[in-house]
Amino acid sequence: MEDAGTTVTPPPGSAVVGPASGARCLHRVARERDAGPGWWRSAPIDEGVRLRAMAAADRRAGLRERALRNALPDARVVDVVGDHWTDLPGDVPGPDDEAATLDALAGGAALVWGAALPADPASGRRGLRCALAAVPEGGYAPVLVVNHKVVDPARGRSAPARVTRLLDWNPAPDPTLRLRRHPGDLDRLAHAWRLLEVLGHAAPRPVGAVLGLGSGRSVVHDLEPVLPAAEANHATRLAVVRGELGTAPSRIGECRTCPWWEGWTDHGMPVAGCRDRLAAADDVSLVVGGGQVGPLREAGIRTVARLAAAPLGSGAERPPGWNGEPFADAVLRARAYREGLVVVPKVARPSIARADVEVDVDLESHLDDGAYLWGTLLTVRDGGDSWEEGYRAFLTWEPLPDTDEGRAFAEFWRWLTGVRDGAREAGRTFRAYCYSRSAENAWMLSSAARFGPEGTVAVVEGVPSVREVRDFVGSAQWVDVHEAVRTQFVSTAGMGLKVVAPVAGFAWRDPDAGGEASLGWYRDACAARGEERDADRARILAYNEDDVRATRAVREWIDRQGR
Repeated sequence: MEDAGTTVTPPPGSAVVGPASGARCLHRVARERDAGPGWWRSAPIDEGVRLRAMAAADRRAGLRERALRNALPDARVVDVVGDHWTDLPGDVPGPDDEAATLDALAGGAALVWGAALPADPASGRRGLRCALAAVPEGGYAPVLVVNHKVVDPARGRSAPARVTRLLDWNPAPDPTLRLRRHPGDLDRLAHAWRLLEVLGHAAPRPVGAVLGLGSGRSVVHDLEPVLPAAEANHATRLAVVRGELGTAPSRIGECRTCPWWEGWTDHGMPVAGCRDRLAAADDVSLVVGGGQVGPLREAGIRTVARLAAAPLGSGAERPPGWNGEPFADAVLRARAYREGLVVVPKVARPSIARADVEVDVDLESHLDDGAYLWGTLLTVRDGGDSWEEGYRAFLTWEPLPDTDEGRAFAEFWRWLTGVRDGAREAGRTFRAYCYSRSAENAWMLSSAARFGPEGTVAVVEGVPSVREVRDFVGSAQWVDVHEAVRTQFVSTAGMGLKVVAPVAGFAWRDPDAGGEASLGWYRDACAARGEERDADRARILAYNEDDVRATRAVREWIDRQGR
């Protein structure tokens, strides 16, 4: 982010900033400030963001009910604001909720659900909603309810996560779990703890907890180490809101879902997007990552044209402070951008491992609930009467999480390893392919851990052990097509399958196809009835089939590029 541009000073005492801005581009904070209250009512909402928010609301409701059922019978539970557990963007607590929260804290409640902490104008902190748990030493710890994993299985010598029951605060290490630290969670917890401190109800030591996926109890975070960084981030955001720090647009990852990127029309009046401004300026951030923009600008390279003019080969010198990809890749991307190209090779002869018998794999999951569909596409090069080529799906429509997920995975694994073993017996080579192995690997390993011979959820017949899965995903028979693209090409629009496959000549049948859209289709496929349900299920299957066919199209395109 570049400090530049016009500053705007809000009325004295009115400038407060919430933790929701913690991970945001500073220019976004400035634009929301300038737009005034209620700007979001006319702004477009990214479909993936909307669907994830809906899923998060469902998750909060379910976790709340479970927590209340497990509550100690003699504990005093104050339900202040119904189903609201934590703050939502743009959600400002009402005065009645804040008064009820303060009364509950003064009365010594053991737990306050959906507490509404009031804003503190002196420090410029906006109020927020969260749960508050009493600690034995006195005071309260803020608690967030989230819809993502908060722990991972313990590995090696990693420090164990500390967990506690909210109504009986007594953090203790769980040797089976290791902590996941989400910056956004820590930012909100630090913000809430400071608000509690102002009220005189904070725990003696900075501490908070998160109730999410992976643990039946709340996971405790020591906030002491993160407070300095949180304070610095808060001060910076507050300076922007108060008009003391100017900002200018610069493309970062957040732009993909930000309404200010494209702009929109508000009651017939256009709201300018940041992308058009950057394109008009030929800004160098259009072709490099956010962390690389600073070193380029410091070296005087502020435009795509200037970067494209940099020498390649032996004469190329990367700017001081450059990190990440090779500087030559950035130069090549800038040149491709100026020529209107999307994906171009950076090696003379791209290649990818092939086999006689090939299987393309793509899974569909619903958030962190589970993997409900394993799609496969079998291709036998040079034919063979004993092979039934084509698309197959192994799936469950039981609402996740459910042990039927294990049954679907067992059928997939049995079929995949059967094809592999059959190829070996026939004297043929075998390889399976995916596009970006991180998701497939994670869900295969998770399925084995939960439903395998030593399953933590259930033992499902046919599900392999974790070791079997590790042996397979670590072998040369499991090929990541995305890795082959990433290491041999550069792209001006990302390396995702939806970007690369069209360059390879593939087109999805559904114009709305995408991982985020499939979240909504899955919700409807589980909730609807009759023809509507069947249509949503058919749509998901067609989308998954197109994904595996797209994966095959990309690897065959790579193969042709190298000839």
